[in-house]
Amino acid sequence: MIARSALRLPWLILACLLITAGMATGSCLAAEQDSASSLDPESLAASVTIYRDQYGTPHIDGPTDASVVFGFAYCQAEDYFWQLEDSYIMGMGRYAEIYGKPGLNHDMINRAFEIPQRSKEDVAKLAPDMRRLTEAFCAGVNYYLETHPDVKPRMIERFEPWHMLAFGRQVVLEMGWGKVGASRSDIPTAYEQIAASQGSNAWAISPEKTASGNAMLFCNPHQPYYGFGQFYEAHLRSGEGEGWNFTGATFFGSPIPTIGHNGYLGWTFTVNEPRIGNAWRVTFDDAENPLNYRYDDGYRTAEEWTDTIRIKKGSRFEDRQVTFRKTHHGPIVRQLDDTTYLAANIGKLYEAFVSRQSLKMIRARNFEEFYEAMGMLDIHIFNTVYADRDGNIFYLYNGIVPRRDASLNWDQPVDGSDPRADWQGIHSIDDLPQVLNPPSAFIQNCNQSPFTVTDDGSPAINDFPAYMVEEKNDDKSRAKVSRMLLRDMDDVTFDDWQQSAFDTTMYWALMELPRYARRFEELQQRDPDRAAKAEPYFEHLLDWDCVCTLESTQATLCVAWYEELYGDVYRSERLQRKYIEDFDARFDALVTAAGKLEEMFGDWKVAYGDVNRLQRFANVSDFLKIPFDDDAHSLPSAGLNGPMGVVFNMYFTPSVNVPPLRVMKKHYAVVGHSYVATVEFGERVQGGSLLQYGASGDPDSPHFFDQAKLLSERRFKKQLFYWDDVVEGAERVYHPGQAPTVAAAAGAGD
Repeated sequence: MIARSALRLPWLILACLLITAGMATGSCLAAEQDSASSLDPESLAASVTIYRDQYGTPHIDGPTDASVVFGFAYCQAEDYFWQLEDSYIMGMGRYAEIYGKPGLNHDMINRAFEIPQRSKEDVAKLAPDMRRLTEAFCAGVNYYLETHPDVKPRMIERFEPWHMLAFGRQVVLEMGWGKVGASRSDIPTAYEQIAASQGSNAWAISPEKTASGNAMLFCNPHQPYYGFGQFYEAHLRSGEGEGWNFTGATFFGSPIPTIGHNGYLGWTFTVNEPRIGNAWRVTFDDAENPLNYRYDDGYRTAEEWTDTIRIKKGSRFEDRQVTFRKTHHGPIVRQLDDTTYLAANIGKLYEAFVSRQSLKMIRARNFEEFYEAMGMLDIHIFNTVYADRDGNIFYLYNGIVPRRDASLNWDQPVDGSDPRADWQGIHSIDDLPQVLNPPSAFIQNCNQSPFTVTDDGSPAINDFPAYMVEEKNDDKSRAKVSRMLLRDMDDVTFDDWQQSAFDTTMYWALMELPRYARRFEELQQRDPDRAAKAEPYFEHLLDWDCVCTLESTQATLCVAWYEELYGDVYRSERLQRKYIEDFDARFDALVTAAGKLEEMFGDWKVAYGDVNRLQRFANVSDFLKIPFDDDAHSLPSAGLNGPMGVVFNMYFTPSVNVPPLRVMKKHYAVVGHSYVATVEFGERVQGGSLLQYGASGDPDSPHFFDQAKLLSERRFKKQLFYWDDVVEGAERVYHPGQAPTVAAAAGAGD
């Protein structure tokens, strides 16, 4: 269901660039398999040119989609092979072989859903063009290994196309498990705090709000700085067909960028919570056939198999035999009692292929083509925020949402014996919450409800099935501050837009301090001794504009107070119960917060940037093992915890002071502003972007931590989008497998 204002259209609508979707069969498949396997790495390498700019960002130019994907894979491996391999090991269901018990839960959910087996079978069924791209990507990684014999893989000596499918499916399980109606504790796959803080900001404004009369887009994923969710930035240009030119970002191991822009349009994603799957209570009570489970008036028979999971234990390995079982609903993930088990599933887990849709989105040149691409529903989740050169802005609550019987309660596991609990197909894109060109001239989503994306024109909550949107009543503080800022924007320049991407107005302080001031005056009359203890700290907060800077001591104190009041700063916007029941105790919490700061840092007035820092380490994915060090090089950050309601979002480690075991007083960023981009869609698109650390995962590279300085200073690097700018700005130019050479002026079109 789309809420539309007038759709802005060019005079000439370009024909859609159709990409073959679905699976190939029969002799056609056999012929294409022969064609795909005949890819010549040497020829592909010779056809691809890589331009590296001053920040090491790769700009990859090739005559075909396959050649560009080959080059993209080579660059990913060149910049951070360790992470690329790590992600694919997880997708293969062999994480415990590397990480021992901490990797076991990843492998358990992987094997329960038969990810390796199904991926091996399904890659052969891909349509010809998609099969060729999977081959090209793996060929690019393998060519890197062949030309860099000093690089020693931990496990994968040769990458295969099915690895890509497996990784994509594992990402869906990792990110989508909480959306099936079962507890994450059934098969936990991540640290709860890190998982909870994975969000994003996304904004778009219409021409009515800009000085240039052009639409603008703000891309701002908040992904972990370590592990498979890290972003990789690249610029790709293909000469295939009518050609395409796209700059953006994706996870390591993905063959196509998933967010970014071309010369006509762009989009970004934020994490949402559509009910893409669910859980069923399944009863096995047939003593004569233990695999029979109740369904309707009789039984169905489950399938059972045994798999081996290898677990690293010090210098040796343990091979653990695990028995798995699956029903027609999905695999069994937990036993509830003697006869009742929990089955779970996710819609189109095996049928969807993100890169198939991403390529069509990249090729789109207007809203109609983009909307058709989104209608493929190959991407399981994500709010989508879009802007284009024609002045359109658009929001879609994207998700692969199974149709269900609305009479059942899908907020909890349903009775698997009831035929009404079977899915009834998948909702089409037209069924999903969306809005095009709202009267308020802005769109934002910050992981909140789709029903609060703008002031005037948001989708209406009652127009959609109750089971579709899990976060229907969740309006986060980041969304509130975003609406406040966007509402007041007028005559916005691109410089204004870029500055707003790092806004540090603290919504909680802005809204709450005036209310607390009134209650504090009452406390002074009622309990002057209690008020006197809090007075110096509270007066310090009142002498503040509620904006965080590196020098602000009020921001440090305010964050510490919020932590006392709300507890879990990674996700909580609810006061702890003891402070709900006793308002005066909230001022006691301020005293406690100030005392903790003084104990840790020697003074309760501590500059925010002295405490909150950016620091990077390589080749680590376990957040508990990142060796942050107060004595090592780091940079200050003005980023703040999201629940406090701030645009410049960053989550930090807590202080640790347990001598002699560990002393780490400063806080280090682990999640938040990751890939950040701002775009203006004029006749010539202009943009700025950055990665939170840098393009390379090599600590010896000048691009390991160079963009962290940009982030610390809250400024962007200029995007080189048109190819004459790429050539002019290139510092190194080379083909895969060759040593980079100093750039020489060489022609290229746009």
